[in-house]
Amino acid sequence: MVTAAGGNQSRRLIPKLSAMGHQVRAVRVSGDKEAETRALGASEVLIGDLTDVDFYTRALEGCDAVYHIGPAGRWTELEMGHSMIEAARRCRTPHVVFSSVLHSIIDIVQHRFKRDIEEKLYESGLPYTVLKPCDFMIPAMQFGPVLATGELRVFWKVREGRRGSLIDVEDLTDVAAKVLVEGSRHFYASYELSGTDKLTSREMARIFSRVMGKEIPVVQSNVDEAIAHRWGSSEITPQNQGIHRVLTSIAAWYSDHEFVGNSNILEWFLGRKPITFEQYLRRELPLLGVPVT
Repeated sequence: MVTAAGGNQSRRLIPKLSAMGHQVRAVRVSGDKEAETRALGASEVLIGDLTDVDFYTRALEGCDAVYHIGPAGRWTELEMGHSMIEAARRCRTPHVVFSSVLHSIIDIVQHRFKRDIEEKLYESGLPYTVLKPCDFMIPAMQFGPVLATGELRVFWKVREGRRGSLIDVEDLTDVAAKVLVEGSRHFYASYELSGTDKLTSREMARIFSRVMGKEIPVVQSNVDEAIAHRWGSSEITPQNQGIHRVLTSIAAWYSDHEFVGNSNILEWFLGRKPITFEQYLRRELPLLGVPVT
């Protein structure tokens, strides 16, 4: 079973598991894209509230493993995680794989949620694996705003020398598929997953400029602008208030600290070097009709 079936990870993981011959039960919180999820390769699509332990238990019944992804920015992420653990206990699920975050001990809202879920998972007695990726390479975060504005807009304080690690979600879901399929080889392991790049905002902008063949400057932005880009308005609504709190927390921490990891574990899983940010842009931009140099 794979949760957050419309999200960045699931849209890449479900086809990989299906192509390997596995039946995938996908779970979404809304039912407007069920056909799209089936087209990805899901054999079943369930719609429901993952904070409801009884629903989660019904969804998980009969599955050999669960890949639990907390939907980004949902203020109920902690409840969903606790619900997952209780459902897995009831179902005696053979393998629980939890998508957490790199350095879950740091003081960022979503990190605190995931850290607390990890703690309960470790205490549960369930066979588990925890994946701990760094920041994702995804269009909405990196090149969406660049294509819209011609600028790399950063919603935390732009500070000279401040670096961040990035991971290609294709690489991450290759790891997730391997862990789910190989099962017991990965029981009771926590894997920190980072790409090789450790980039400042200005280094990212230089890569954009080189790939796109035009100057892309770094511009100081803020959380409200980031929200407006993604939702069309900076107005706080019930739909975006969770992500607003998460982004505000990220901005506060990232303004003062680097967020970097080591690529050794990811390289070990992949058997190759991870995709770099420049390789990612050269792969993804042409898919949007954007020429690269």
